[in-house]
Order: sequence, then structure tokens, then C-alpha cells
Amino acid sequence: METCQVEIMLVRMSGRFLLVWFFILGFSSIGLGQSIYYEPGFNVGHYTPFSERHKYISDYMQYSFDLRIGCQTTGEKRWQQEYAYPSYGLLFGYTHNTLDSVIYYTHEGNQYGPIGDCFSLAGFINGPIYQGKNWSFDYDIIYGADLWMRYGNEMLGSALNFHVSFDLGPTIKLSENLDLAARYLYYHSSNGATFLPDNGVNSHSVRLALRYHPQGRKEFIHSDPEPFVKQNNWFVSEGIGWLQTYTRQEGQLPDETPFFIGNTLRFGFSRQFNPKFRWDVAVDLLWTGETRYCHELVGEPYNFWNSTHIAASADFEILFGRFAFSAGMAYYLYHGSDYLPAFYTPYYERVGYKLYLGKTNRMFIGTLMKIHLNSIDYIEWTYGILF
Repeated sequence: METCQVEIMLVRMSGRFLLVWFFILGFSSIGLGQSIYYEPGFNVGHYTPFSERHKYISDYMQYSFDLRIGCQTTGEKRWQQEYAYPSYGLLFGYTHNTLDSVIYYTHEGNQYGPIGDCFSLAGFINGPIYQGKNWSFDYDIIYGADLWMRYGNEMLGSALNFHVSFDLGPTIKLSENLDLAARYLYYHSSNGATFLPDNGVNSHSVRLALRYHPQGRKEFIHSDPEPFVKQNNWFVSEGIGWLQTYTRQEGQLPDETPFFIGNTLRFGFSRQFNPKFRWDVAVDLLWTGETRYCHELVGEPYNFWNSTHIAASADFEILFGRFAFSAGMAYYLYHGSDYLPAFYTPYYERVGYKLYLGKTNRMFIGTLMKIHLNSIDYIEWTYGILF
């Protein structure tokens, strides 16, 4: 019992660390100053079902208010010109959820209640896909943390969760100081399987916002493109994570499920063929402690090598200076055991972000999610070196 309590305490502490890690990654490479704007906005939308039995949730509404404080780049750095002068900043949000019939797991039996409201703190990058004279068609990529007032239900196993959202839509210039923005937004909140259940909350909504530039708009800097030299590197990266297993005994409550370590060691080749883009191919050596639990459930003997996996992988990165969004696919070549969690597929996906460090950007840290179709395996807290 004491060991279980210590494990739960460590994972709760790691949730707080998740938020600190996000700000280290997202903002350590960003300078202050430039042109600040304020963008209050209101969202209204519906929940997105993630399984047939949750189809009913699409009838419920979700309402949210957020304030985005942005910094408009002017082209002082080359990547800012390459991305048509994007902006970046912080989002503070509040979401009211009307979903009132989710399952809460208790020793006395399943109970039903509301999902609760949510507070968000996230970073964002905003940029134009098309830029006209008085309007633009923009995207926003938002990544951060959500604090839920109620949890322990079939959607959410913890109070602190990842916030991931994307939106698209026009921004119309009304005056020298004011813009009107309209967006279609997709939103996801979950904890990366650090606490089960982790079905997460997904929704799609429409957003209307006003963007206020208190100092007006600064002139953009235009310069001739700098010569770019394509880079080829060998690399190695190590990503460690923790998870609760989806392989549970019948009747076992989520908070009684043990925690396990997951690990991804990658050896591969990386090529940056453009100032904005990079790809890599690698061999992934993986180890997952929950395999031992799978063996215990079926009464089979277990050894260390039963938890090993080998996969071939390929990732693609979109670079904003030192900051990169990363996504990729991998296919399993070998499993050390026939007893795998039920959600395992022959392939998996990886998505997340990295921050490159050092004068020559030869080191990186990152947070990447290893996913089997629509079920996350674990979060890879990653450190890597380019050679």
C-alpha cells in the first residue's frame, strides 16, 4: 500500500512538472518586445464522440472564453520572414462544459454527474496561410495545460491535462488598432495515459474574437534570403515516460491500477533540406514495463526481454527557429512477447514538439506522444543529440 501511495504522489508531482516543462520548451527561445496585442474571444461548439457508445455527447454544447496575449514578429529573425511574420504568445482560458451524464467510478458502484469546468494556460503560434491587403486567412497552433475542476470520470483521470487545439479562419483589419477574427477550432484535452481513464475531451467550435494593437502596427523588415546549407546528421535520442496500463482486471478501479515505465531509444539519420523543414528515419528500441502485468494476468512466465520491441520510424518536423512541431509514423518489426495490451496496433504514431539547443542546434529536448491509432501509449520526455 505504501509503495502505491508513493507512486501516485510521484505521478501527481510529475503533472506539475509537465506545466513547467512546457514553458521551458515553448518560450526559452523567444525574445521579448516587438509589438504586443490583446485578443479576447468567445467559443461555442459541440463535443466530438470518440467511440460509438459516446455518440450521445455530440448533442451537448461547450462554451469558452479566452484571452490571447500575442507578440507580433516583424522579421528581425530569418524564420519570421520565412513564415510571413507570425505571432506567438500566451492563452488564458475558461471553459464551461454542459455535459452532465459521464460515469464516475467508485467502490459503491458507477455514478453519473457533470464533467466539470476547465481553466487553460497555453502557448500559441499564429500565422497567415494567405495574406491580403486588409485581411488574411490564418492558422493557430495551441499547446499547453488544462486544469479540470472535476475528474475521475470516464473521460478524465486527473485534474491536470494536456491542452492541444488548432484553428483556421479569416482575420479582417478594421482599423490601425483593431482586427476581427473568426475561426473554426478543434480542441483536445487528455493526460497522456499518466492517469486512467484517459479517453479525453474532444470538441469542435466556432470562435469570434477582437484583436487590439495598443501601439498600432510596426513595419515589417524585408531582407534578401540568407544562404542555406542543407544539413545531414546521425542522431540518437532517449525518451522516457510513465503510464497506467489499459490492461485491467475486471472490476478494478482506475486509481488502483499500477504505474509502469515506458522507454524509447532511437538511432537514426536526420536531414534538414529547408530552413523550415526536417525529416528523419530511425530504428526505435522500446521497452514497456506493462508487459510483465500482461503475463501475470494470463499466468505466463516473464523475463526482461519480453518487454522489448523494435520498430522502424520516420518523423517530419516544421521548424520555427529553434522550436519544432514533430509528427511521424513507425511500424513494429519485433515484439518480445505475444501478450500485448489490447490497443496495440502493428504501427504507431508520434506527435509533439522539440526545442533545439546550443549555438549549432545540435541538441534537443522535447515532449512527444507515442500513440496507437486513437489510444496513447505514453509520453516520451525526450533528450537527443545530432552528430
